[in-house]
Amino acid sequence: MKKVTGILLPAATSLLLVLSYPKFDQGWLAWGALAPLAYYLLKSQTFKSAALGGLACGFLSYLGILYWIYPTMRAGGVGPLASALGLALLALLMSLEFLAVSAYGYWLKRAGLKAWPYLFAAGWFVLEYGKVLLSSKAVWFPWFMLGYTQWDYKPLIQIASVTGVYGLSAALCFTGSLAGALLARDLRPAARALRFLPAAAVFGLLFVYGRSALNAAKELRPVREVKAVLLQPSVDQYAKWDPSEEGNIEARISGLLAGAKGAELAVWPENALPCWIDDPACAAWLKKAASGSGAGASLVGSVSKGEGKHVSAYLLDSSGAITASYDKRQLVPFGEYVPLRDFLGGFVKPVAELGEFEPGAREQGLMGLSGLHIGAAICYESIFPYLFADDARAGADLFVNITNDGWYLDTAAPYQHFIVNIFRAVENRRSVARAANNGISGVIDPWGRVLAKTGLDERAALAAVVPVYDIKAFFPEHGGRLALGAALAVSAFLLALLLI
Repeated sequence: MKKVTGILLPAATSLLLVLSYPKFDQGWLAWGALAPLAYYLLKSQTFKSAALGGLACGFLSYLGILYWIYPTMRAGGVGPLASALGLALLALLMSLEFLAVSAYGYWLKRAGLKAWPYLFAAGWFVLEYGKVLLSSKAVWFPWFMLGYTQWDYKPLIQIASVTGVYGLSAALCFTGSLAGALLARDLRPAARALRFLPAAAVFGLLFVYGRSALNAAKELRPVREVKAVLLQPSVDQYAKWDPSEEGNIEARISGLLAGAKGAELAVWPENALPCWIDDPACAAWLKKAASGSGAGASLVGSVSKGEGKHVSAYLLDSSGAITASYDKRQLVPFGEYVPLRDFLGGFVKPVAELGEFEPGAREQGLMGLSGLHIGAAICYESIFPYLFADDARAGADLFVNITNDGWYLDTAAPYQHFIVNIFRAVENRRSVARAANNGISGVIDPWGRVLAKTGLDERAALAAVVPVYDIKAFFPEHGGRLALGAALAVSAFLLALLLI
């Protein structure tokens, strides 16, 4: 393989992956995105070249997908050089995922080209499931999943109710890797087309299954419909904690609450209050605002410093009394806490103006709303499928995600962040209501269809109906078994190769 080709192939996969993601939204490209990387791995003569090619592919991919880190840091007052370095270091760290799967792909060549795409796709399934699992025990940022590229193709994403997003990612990986493997073999075009049929069959089965699920959904009726109002005050992130702005923020929220009269639930975004809920004056204002809104209940995001310092959500009844609360379980590293505190604490401070917070307990009770059970998720907790699956198994009837994406300005980040909620809805067959400070707010039904949505940086009180269905999904109950099966298959083949 020529040196120039070795440079271009991993870069081609990176380009296709970036174009598949929001804001470009060319998800169809993802079906062949891994073909150049697969071809590169199969043609690599050494382990070193395969690993470095995978590392380069991951680095370029994450530079493109996470480019918004740079303007976010710049808006927060960080200098250009430090911001660029921060983006580069994060992209380099995340590219270890691609290095690992590329090293695995190179090793798999011993299994032969016919079996390679199947085993490589199984490895990709394990990689994605593993990095999310790692995040529950250590510091990682599982923002990118190959399956997320298909968010707008409703028939194709229905498989997530069975396999989670991981199964769709594996299907995309299989299609691309099979194409790359066939190109790496000396075959006639007709023979290549014939041997590509398994990939076409996978796509066809996903489509047929998805259409069947969507058609069946037409016959179902929700057991209940919750009239909700989602508040999107669009407060400037960098004026949010300015004491001189407190009155203006309260007035803005009060104005939006005029649209909540008669709603069963008014949902405020993450950290909606310009103050700590523990402060008597703040608590008094909240009680007055919630009770005067005319909503049956309010779910409000706020920071608290009572029994520990938490990012929290509170459920208030029509009188403004707090009836339930939830503390954020998965904090943002370097944003809300400093990982490896004893080692890094003297050098690194959290980005959040309010300092470090403590995580909430992994198991917390669901919030009750007139006989319904609500699973709450705050901000980027929406990228952790296991949190939603835990709540679904505990009996959640619907999910509410509150967030503040004002950090990210008008970049791709708010769009990338919104679409992951589509997969959480499908995986658990539960509706998701999302309120974001500056957008995107919306309601997503159990089949991933967006029923209502605001625009970015729009100030709005979005009135919407959140449907509640009494249906079960396979993934929350059995998704872990699928991942274990894939891991066992990969381990067995690796062990067999070691013994050859």
